[in-house]
Parts: sequence; structure tokens; C-alpha cells
Amino acid sequence: MINFTALQVEQWIGAFFWPFLRVLALLATAPMFGATEITMQIRLGLSVLVAIALAPALPAMPPVEFGSVLGWTLVLQQLLIGGVIGLSMALILSVVQFAGSVISLQMGLGFSTLFDPIQGVQVTSLASFLNLITTLLFLSLNGHLLLLAVLARSFTMLPVSATIGIDAQSWHALALEGTALFSLGVALAAPAVAILLIANLGLGALSKLAPQLNLFAIGFPLFLAFGFFAMYLLVPVLQSVVRHVVEIGIDLSTSLLRQAAHGA
Repeated sequence: MINFTALQVEQWIGAFFWPFLRVLALLATAPMFGATEITMQIRLGLSVLVAIALAPALPAMPPVEFGSVLGWTLVLQQLLIGGVIGLSMALILSVVQFAGSVISLQMGLGFSTLFDPIQGVQVTSLASFLNLITTLLFLSLNGHLLLLAVLARSFTMLPVSATIGIDAQSWHALALEGTALFSLGVALAAPAVAILLIANLGLGALSKLAPQLNLFAIGFPLFLAFGFFAMYLLVPVLQSVVRHVVEIGIDLSTSLLRQAAHGA
């Protein structure tokens, strides 16, 4: 008769359970997978499949009693690590949406808002359009596979252990990336904003030369025309922009994991 100890059973279950938690946190925060339209059942199913696929290639998991304080500590640790990886990529990809919001305000489309199914919030119509294009380009560039590669590497850089986790410095570094988000978004929107600024200056000069003109009737279609012309110039280069921000997101998540590993 074959007998198994409780510790052996917990070790066998832990070989799949700890990767499952980290994958689940990643899918809950990563671009596209964290969309409100993807139900929790789908995320759970994908997390189970990815964890089963990753488990044989991962380092051995420590035997931990699940109901103990150490077990709950490891649960929180895995959720934090997976969440940091997903948030780092979601933060960087928000650059394009931010640029679309800035361009919309300059075009006079700030009043035109839609519910973005990816972010789950109300955004301008142009920002929602650019966000959808960014998501499609993210998939075409295999960004989701790169995220899973970073996740698999994280088990080597930050193995499942009670002494290793995401420290305060890593969270601070992630928060500081908000400045990079603002600067990249402004740089992306700068050509369109410059074109619309020139249109504003021209309209201001026209108002001085002919005060009797209806500036709203002239300015609104003029700003729309110049704005769509700027979008015509911007959309062809979005692929290189998204590739660049995906590389930044991958580098950011890797550096955060490396910083957490060195701080342990």
C-alpha cells in the first residue's frame, strides 16, 4: 500500500499552486487580459493552463503548509510579484491613450467620451480608438508572450520564498515611471498639438482681422481637419511606437524584479 505524507501532498500541489497565483495576478493587471469584458472564469482557466505549462520548467517549490502564516505570506507575495509585472506593462501602454486624450482636447473632442472596454473607464473617443489599435499591435508583436517569458524568468530571479518579495523601493520605482508616462505621452502628442497650436494662432490672427466672423463655426471644423491630418501622420508610426513602449515595459518589469532580488 502506497502512503503519502501531508507534506508530500502539499509539495506536489504547491508545484502548480504558487505559479498559478503569480499567473493569475499577472492576467488580472496585464493589458488586454485585465479588461472588464474578460470574466474571472476565463482568467482562472487561462491561469490554470499557463501554470500547468510552466510548472515543469520552474525551480522546485518549497514545501509549505497552506494554512500556516508562512503559507498566507507566500500567497500575498506571489500576487504582488505577478501584479507588478502586469502593472509595469499596463502603465507603459497607457502612453498612447494619454496622447490620444491630449490630442482630443486640442481638437475640441473632449466632450466626446466613450466607455473603453479595455480600461473599463470613460475616455475620449480618440483615446479609445488609439487604445484599441495599441492593443492589437501589442498582440501582433507577441507582447503577451514576452510578458509570460518575464513571468517564467521571475521564478528564477524571485523564487518562492518567505525571505524574498517586492520591497518598498520597487513600488517607489514603479510609481516614478509615471513621470516617464507623462513625458512619453506628451512627446507622442507633440506633433499633433503643434499643428493644432498653429491653427489656433492663425484663427486668433483671423479674429483680429475680421472680428465679425463666427469663430466657432470656422474654428471647430478647422481644428477637426487639422487634427485628423495629424492623426493621418501619427497612425503609420504607431507600430514602431508600440514596439518601443513594449520594450520599455519589459525592461521595467525585469529591472523591478532584479531590484527586488538584490534588495532581498
